Amino acid sequence: MRALDKTNLTGLWAAIPTPWKPNGRLDERALFGNCERLAATKVDGIYTTDSDGEFYAIELAGFRRLARVFSRAMERAGLGAQMGVTWFNTQGIIDRIRVACDVGIPNVHVAFPCWMPLTAQDLSRFFEDLASAEPQARWIHYTHPKTGPSLTGKDYARLSRQFPDQLVGTKLTSSNLLELSDILGHAPDLAHFVCDTTMVVGMLLGAKGCYSYWINTLPQWHRTWFDACLKGNWSEAAERHKKLILWELNFIKKIREAGHVVKARVALTGFLKDSGASKPPYYPLPEEEQEKLLRSFNEYWAEELRDEAFSHKADLVSAKLAEPRDSAQRTATAVSKR
Repeated sequence: MRALDKTNLTGLWAAIPTPWKPNGRLDERALFGNCERLAATKVDGIYTTDSDGEFYAIELAGFRRLARVFSRAMERAGLGAQMGVTWFNTQGIIDRIRVACDVGIPNVHVAFPCWMPLTAQDLSRFFEDLASAEPQARWIHYTHPKTGPSLTGKDYARLSRQFPDQLVGTKLTSSNLLELSDILGHAPDLAHFVCDTTMVVGMLLGAKGCYSYWINTLPQWHRTWFDACLKGNWSEAAERHKKLILWELNFIKKIREAGHVVKARVALTGFLKDSGASKPPYYPLPEEEQEKLLRSFNEYWAEELRDEAFSHKADLVSAKLAEPRDSAQRTATAVSKR
C-alpha cells in the first residue's frame, strides 16, 4: 500500500469493524470477506482500529496479528489502507505505528491519549516523539471528542508546516459548523475528512472525503450520496443527509450512548459478516433490543432496501473469501465444500 499525502488522500473510506469469533479470537475469514465486499461497492479505501474497530480493546499482540491479516486482505482487495494507532500513552502509539508500517500500512489515524488533555507543550512534544520514532508514518489526526485538546485551524496550519511530510490530514468528528469552517479555512492544504453526519456540509466547506460507518450498512445508497456531493448535486445530497440524520436522532442516539451501536448497525442488513461479538467490558446490544431496532430499520429504510439488493452481490464474491495466503490449503477446502 502506498503512503498517502496531502494531495492524494481523498474519497469515501469505510470504517471496517473488527470481526470476532465467539471465543474472542479474530475472525480472519470474515475480515477477508468483508474487505472484498467493500471493494465491490467502489469505496476508495478501508481503515480499521479506530472506534468502530475497537482499538481500545486490542492489546499489542492482537494488534500485530490484526495488522498482518488486514494488510494481506487489502493487498488482495487492491485498495488503500489505513490503521488507527491510538493508545493510552505515547509509547503504545509508537509501537502500533511501527507495526502498521512493518506490514506496509504507513497511513495511520492518531488521536491524543484520552486520560487527560495534553498541555500546549505536551502537544508539540507528542508529535515530535512520533516523528522521531517512525518518520515514514503518515498521520491523519483523529479528533475524537474524548481526547484533547481541540485544535484550531491555525494549530493545524502550524503543525502542517512543522511536520510537512508526516501530517497529511484529519478525521474531523465535530458537528460544530464554526469549528469545521475555521479548520478547513485556515489549513486548506491538509486532506480534511468529515464523517457521515456532517458529510454534506463538510464537502461544501472543502473536505476531501468522508470516513464512513454507514457504508457498512447501506453501501449503494451511501456511494450514491457521496457521488452526489462530488458532482455538486446538493439537493439530492441534502435529502439523503436529512434522512440519515433523522434516523440517527430517532433510533440510534440512545444505543450510541450505551456503546452498542457499532455491531448493532452491522447486523441490520448483514452486508458485512460478523458474529456480533465484541470485546469486554463492552457487550453487544441485547437480542430483544436488536430485533426492535431491526423492525424500525426495515420500516424506515424500506424503499432503500428494495434498491440495494446487495445480498445477492455479496454472495457473488463468496468464492473470493480467502484466508491469509499462508492458509491457502484451508481456503481451498472451505470453498470446495460450498
